[in-house]
Amino acid sequence: MIWFFQREGKRLLYEIRRSDEGDGYELVVTYPDGRVRTERFEDSSALLRRSIEVQRELIEEGWAPPLD
Repeated sequence: MIWFFQREGKRLLYEIRRSDEGDGYELVVTYPDGRVRTERFEDSSALLRRSIEVQRELIEEGWAPPLD
């Protein structure tokens, strides 16, 4: 699943996907400057909890889903 967030005319990509390295999942945030933050999870419950935390952090930093 992929979501976009925007802030001050810039877009951030937020993705949850199956891991390329075998079993498990990855939470990937790609910032407008090209930086990529990847977190890996074996357990979907842990992924869901962390995903909620990361979305809250992004919102606190001023990121929001695009309106267009």
